[in-house]
Amino acid sequence: MKILINGLQLGNLNTGVQYYTENLLHEYQKQNKNFDFLASKSYKNNFDANELINIHFINLKESRVKRIFYENFILPKYFLNQNFDLYHSPNYLLPFRCPFPTVVTIHDLITLDYPELCQTESAFYFRLFLPQSINKASKIIAVSHKVKEDIIRHFKTPPEKIEVVYHGICSSFRKITDLELLSNVIRKYHLPEQFILFVGNIEPKKNLERLIAAFYKLKKETDINHKLVIVGKKGWKYKQVFDIVKKSGLENEVLFPGYVPKEELPCFYSLANLFAFPSLYEGFGFPPLEAMACGLPTLISNRGALPEITGGKSLQVDPYDVNQLAEGMYQLIINTDLKQKLISEGKEWVKQFTWERAAKETVCVYKTILGC
Repeated sequence: MKILINGLQLGNLNTGVQYYTENLLHEYQKQNKNFDFLASKSYKNNFDANELINIHFINLKESRVKRIFYENFILPKYFLNQNFDLYHSPNYLLPFRCPFPTVVTIHDLITLDYPELCQTESAFYFRLFLPQSINKASKIIAVSHKVKEDIIRHFKTPPEKIEVVYHGICSSFRKITDLELLSNVIRKYHLPEQFILFVGNIEPKKNLERLIAAFYKLKKETDINHKLVIVGKKGWKYKQVFDIVKKSGLENEVLFPGYVPKEELPCFYSLANLFAFPSLYEGFGFPPLEAMACGLPTLISNRGALPEITGGKSLQVDPYDVNQLAEGMYQLIINTDLKQKLISEGKEWVKQFTWERAAKETVCVYKTILGC
């Protein structure tokens, strides 16, 4: 099979789509799949020397507009000079013209179901271009059954056209017991002895304003000594989150370490007392599974794909109900039996989410299209 995979979205944004694309590429290399891969020259240093085989680097700056132009006007000309069997876009959209079968991965449909949680530009962009990608694709990969259901609901897509392939979780996410490593992270980020952890971009869909309100209620009505640590880069409307912290007088109780490299993130999970992820919508949701893999009890929203992905091994709450959020966190602090049950079940559950499995199932999608 001669497969071309579009990795032009790779850059410095550290998004879930980028994480997915990177790990798919690395796993294909491990499995000796000599697929062709497009990437920007600015991203070349992110690859090991032995991964550079069959990677075509394009001189393209990190810009959505420039990438759209390249994919729709330059890439089709590139197709004419190559003898590919199939083209895979891991990032929602396909070129307007492609002379061979195509696969597109859809990670969520938040721009259609919750446009108020998205930037206007993104909502417009996906509403304009997504329908043609869904209709033209030979096969669609949905990252959860929830996303598959959403695609069918919005586009009346035949169910047999959509294959569900779950993401994987990197093996680096495990309980860290190296005391020196943990101590270095504690010192570097000034972490408290006891804390509730959130990991994700600071943006409206993550529901951080209600999480902070629930934490404020906890501090006011109970005697817990925990702080709230919010790990993630600043997204759109992030100032609203900082404002509510200030207005609530929680400047010393809510900590913002910023973006944490993936090499140090397992230490955060290993040091925390519980993980809270009250997102209003996720098509998959990496952080709860990462927390489970590190032996951390998790609290999640009962919306989107989170209940499916966590398999009932997390405490679920209504993300719009501050009282439920507060009570859920409190139970994971005081209820030892519940906490240990979720830790034990979570560790077993998360074992199924591997990039090896994701890559093999994706290749099966390719083979189904090509009749291999």
